[in-house]
Amino acid sequence: MHRFRLVAAVISASVVTIGLSGCSVVSAFAPHVDAAIFDTAKELTPGATKAFGSPTFIPADATIIRVDYDTQNTAAILTYTSKTHFVKGTCEKPADIPKPAVQDSWWPTAGVPAKAVSCPGGWSAFTIGNQVYAARPAA
Repeated sequence: MHRFRLVAAVISASVVTIGLSGCSVVSAFAPHVDAAIFDTAKELTPGATKAFGSPTFIPADATIIRVDYDTQNTAAILTYTSKTHFVKGTCEKPADIPKPAVQDSWWPTAGVPAKAVSCPGGWSAFTIGNQVYAARPAA
């Protein structure tokens, strides 16, 4: 009977050890991504955007602003709706379409234009209709 308890204890300890080490392995590969949603551009205060940096090119008429950002580097993606697309004088130089380091289901996979524009803060952006998409690479 003593032998049975010893074997059971060893098996239980092994399962717990494997389980805990598996969790640490998974967390090492899991991205450190957080998200935020703002109803209007008025909500983009310095305090609200501190975690991912203020995207100064977002115009005052922007609504439903979504951003996903890596909490360990500068990688981020964002989208918003706006008839004016960008603050005047920003986002005018042509750029390559960004390959985002952060992913989300709302990032378009079809209908993406051939070129983007370069925006302040290291962002590259493009529009599909009145929807603006922007990505910033990891530093």
